[in-house]
Amino acid sequence: MASAPHGFTPQAWTSNGNPTYEAPEKKTPLTTPGRRKAILDTSVLIAADADLSGLVCQISAVSYAELHFGVHAARGDEARLARQHRLTLIQAIYGHGIAFTDVTAHHYGLLCGRLKQQGRSPRGRAMDLMIAATALSLGAVLVTRNAADVEGLGVSLLIR
Repeated sequence: MASAPHGFTPQAWTSNGNPTYEAPEKKTPLTTPGRRKAILDTSVLIAADADLSGLVCQISAVSYAELHFGVHAARGDEARLARQHRLTLIQAIYGHGIAFTDVTAHHYGLLCGRLKQQGRSPRGRAMDLMIAATALSLGAVLVTRNAADVEGLGVSLLIR
């Protein structure tokens, strides 16, 4: 009897007893119906009690930048080690961060402009606005604990 090529399984047998092979069913990375696509803000990533149920979560590379800074800014070896451990776990769970692209930069500029129109300044909020721009550019909800930085800017928010 013939052996199956790697990645293929016999689905049926021909009349002479040899198996026929079909490609395995392709699994697509589609979201589960009823689940919301979400970008996690750094404030949620460092929280121990965030409820992320019902969400398909991703992380902006900007959040990784904030987390790396947190490791290096820690006061003492114990705090640095704890932050590095948390960062490593987050990276293992969520993988690569979503890159800050030209499209994301466009949305960042849009959010900064909206802030200025409201008489507010984007200074001191750049990282939060970049993460919000990532969510906006992907049509995803931003899950945060610091809604004040981006409220009223047209970004879909979820406080957790």
